[in-house]
Amino acid sequence: MFVRPKLLVIDDEPEVLSLVRKILHEENYEVVVAETAEEAVNAFEVQPPTAVIADINLPGMNGLDFFKLIRSQHPEVPFIFLSGLTDEFDKVLGLELGAEDYITKPFNVREFKARVKVMLRRLHNPVYQAPAAVVAPSHETGGADLTVDTLKRQVFIGTEEVNLTKKEFDILLLLASRPGQVFTREHILDVIWQDDANVSDRTVDVHIGRLREKINVRSGELPPYIETVRGVGYRCNHSVNISLIS
Repeated sequence: MFVRPKLLVIDDEPEVLSLVRKILHEENYEVVVAETAEEAVNAFEVQPPTAVIADINLPGMNGLDFFKLIRSQHPEVPFIFLSGLTDEFDKVLGLELGAEDYITKPFNVREFKARVKVMLRRLHNPVYQAPAAVVAPSHETGGADLTVDTLKRQVFIGTEEVNLTKKEFDILLLLASRPGQVFTREHILDVIWQDDANVSDRTVDVHIGRLREKINVRSGELPPYIETVRGVGYRCNHSVNISLIS
């Protein structure tokens, strides 16, 4: 049975609330609105929504503090910040806190709808499914193990941390989730970049090239962690131990 996503929208501007509610109703979403974070907390107590769209500049508790409060209690609920704050620092801060997206006002209606759809699709189709148990280290290879900590979004080779960008981490996590499976460039684009029409196969090659520079040179006598399958795509080798920490 189809269950309509329930979206909680928080904004202290009645005009914005009315517009966003109308847009979301057109997409057949159930919509709950609040003008303050305190009202939104009460809405969560009645029934947690599927996702939240929140302004940052709110009277009383601001949107960032509300996000931190809800994320500590309901880490599974995704957030989009919809804000008039256009400074790059505000966007980066919102995303680094863990929000799925940051949309600035005024916004394009079609783009807004697309971003909400992407958020909901990620919710139901995550990049990877973590295995039930951590894979034991392979003693046959004799090399340093590659470890991906999915909670802290950290990557280690042995005990040494490897600094990756967000996209590099997501690509590695995707490949590592199915060792030995070949992922085409088109599949990687669909999963990592979703509906972004401004990226191409070349974008995948560039990101994987940088990722390989950071991890393949440390594989020693092992086959490379990430291998190109000519004419098809990329894979993470079976012979490399991957530990996904859930």
